[in-house]
Amino acid sequence: MEKVTTQKLTNVPETMLITVWARAVETQTKNPIIIDQKAVECVEKIDYDFSKFKKSKLSQVGCSIRAKLIDDEAKKFIAENPDCVVIQLGTGLDARFDRLGRPNVTHWYDLDLPQSIETREKLLPATDQNSYLPISLFDYSWIDMVLSHKKPILIIVEGVLMYFSPDEVREFFEKIVEKIPKATILMDLLPVVLVGKAKSHDALKKVKNAEFKWGVKKAQEIEDWNPRIHVTKEYFLSDFDQKKFPMIFRFLYKIPYFYRKFNQRVLRLDIY
Repeated sequence: MEKVTTQKLTNVPETMLITVWARAVETQTKNPIIIDQKAVECVEKIDYDFSKFKKSKLSQVGCSIRAKLIDDEAKKFIAENPDCVVIQLGTGLDARFDRLGRPNVTHWYDLDLPQSIETREKLLPATDQNSYLPISLFDYSWIDMVLSHKKPILIIVEGVLMYFSPDEVREFFEKIVEKIPKATILMDLLPVVLVGKAKSHDALKKVKNAEFKWGVKKAQEIEDWNPRIHVTKEYFLSDFDQKKFPMIFRFLYKIPYFYRKFNQRVLRLDIY
């Protein structure tokens, strides 16, 4: 079998290999948090040294819990809005469309930078109902595209925003609020104490020139940016599947200070 090269994936785009590895590893464990056979297939087909992440247990579990929480929230939204339009921003090699059973929504878009989409197309071919956009999430032409359907909108942005500056992230939300009358956003939130700490991160330190640039102390800080942004759900990752975390972190997350300061979160935001 000819392997898929990843030579064009450098800096932040390379981080998508961490998350697909994490889901592939989890799928093959006993009582997996998430089952993602497409991730297993991708890892088998990619020419990349995934062994460098083998000691990144905290990230492996965290990525799996994060993906499962967002999957579950996406399922709920689609069940309530079966004719919706879904767009994943910075999609990498996430096969969420497949994990959710290829839902019969109006359309599902996956967006990422051209080099990422080029790799994705080789491993997870697009379909008539699931198409790919090889552009930056800051190329706001995608907003007009999803609005053109005149259907409920679900925006998923996972493992992405922490790599951009606070000004870029705020501009991103301001543009969404400016152009979209109503939407739901599912996203993850990095603890602010980890900003600038990529060299200390168990997995990201293995990727050159990728750094954490944005996080907030409290999710409600995002609401302060615009009165139309509402945090309607907030999940702390350590509340789920604690037995899978390394022992030291099972202990640390029981300490209120550590729980509040070092917990990654998943948010549902509603724009209205």
